[in-house]
Amino acid sequence: MNECLSCDTIVALGNCTESGNVIFAKNSDRPLGEAQPLCLFEARDYPDQELLPCTYISIPQASHTYKVLGSKPYWIWGFEHGMNEWGVAIGNEAVWSREEEERENGLLGMDLVRLGLERAKTAHEALHVITDLLKTYGQGGNASVTMDFRYHNSFLIADTCEAWILDTVNRRWVARRVKNAEGISNCYGTGQHWDEDSGDIQEHAYEMGYADRGQIFDFARAYGAVNFKLRAAYPRYKRLNQLLDRRKGALTPDYMRDILKDHFEGEIIAPRWSPTDGILASVCMHNMDESSSKTVAGSVVELSRDKMPVWWSCMSNPCISVFLPFIMETAIPQKVSCGGAMYSEDSLWWKLERLSYELEEDYPRNTALWNPVKEALQEYVCSRAEKGLDGALLREMVSKLEEKADEMYLLLRDTNVSGSQPQRKEVLRTARSRAGIL
Repeated sequence: MNECLSCDTIVALGNCTESGNVIFAKNSDRPLGEAQPLCLFEARDYPDQELLPCTYISIPQASHTYKVLGSKPYWIWGFEHGMNEWGVAIGNEAVWSREEEERENGLLGMDLVRLGLERAKTAHEALHVITDLLKTYGQGGNASVTMDFRYHNSFLIADTCEAWILDTVNRRWVARRVKNAEGISNCYGTGQHWDEDSGDIQEHAYEMGYADRGQIFDFARAYGAVNFKLRAAYPRYKRLNQLLDRRKGALTPDYMRDILKDHFEGEIIAPRWSPTDGILASVCMHNMDESSSKTVAGSVVELSRDKMPVWWSCMSNPCISVFLPFIMETAIPQKVSCGGAMYSEDSLWWKLERLSYELEEDYPRNTALWNPVKEALQEYVCSRAEKGLDGALLREMVSKLEEKADEMYLLLRDTNVSGSQPQRKEVLRTARSRAGIL
């Protein structure tokens, strides 16, 4: 079952938050076992005619790139989500259209996220960095090393003042300014109204038979694919916006983190036995089988004009992980920026992913053991972060999280001789085997 879905991204403007600042957040959902470390790249100047090798193609390098921090699949040049030194934050979503994806290699959506961050000082400028590159190079290439995974992209682009949603279909696009708080998922969110576009959106749809002249034109209805991926994406899209609406006017970074941990709790489609059944793709996504997606990283950042933004990042599923704080001015500990195709003792991402496999052997029982430890760690991290961040403190936080994750892993490895979720054993055995976890 190739049910490879990816990501949910949310933003709240200052008119919807408790602090009056913009808050951006994202869950990155990727193929099982694909490490996603957090990386920091310094600002740089480049000589004329320098070429930039992206994931599949090379393009002319900018004369200057800004400092960026981002979460990236280990084998891809670009970012799933990140921010830059100017307080611009971007995340992308895979979306599927009635139009077939370009088959020739171009820029991946993740490449476009990083390029927008490296080359723009504002959200609106980043929007046009992305659309100009899209027009020139297109979006194309396989976004997975384990299967054929191609898609169009939607982007949520925010800065300290505003946010934009950019929906694309090959080299065509529409963009709209966010008015309050909004979430995007693996389906187009733009309907009848937008602020900017690539020029021939409606005419092309009429020519292709995607829409009828004389009817009110709706971008999502005209261009969006109706398939199994949409069936899994639309409930998450509705859930994101439902949760945002519940606290509109009083949204906080803590609440945004809670949204990233959501499994439809309290709803008619809440998990039957456990969130890890993977039967329904939730905001905090757990894979149903070895070819399905799962959440591999999450992020929350409050974008303030008055103080340095803190990028709160978790590795593996947010429901089992701890959000750690990172800033542009402090180096990222090596264990946070390390992660490859196989399990490594040097990678915090792999330590938490390995723990997630043990927790999923019997999620209700095992999380009852882990949650008090996890919550105490999160409280410790948040209290220490309020006093200021430096390299020594970040390394201490990483060390404590790694220590507790290792202890719980060893405890659960012995506990999991029997469990309430035998249906998870095969996929977890496959995950461990792929990663070389003995």
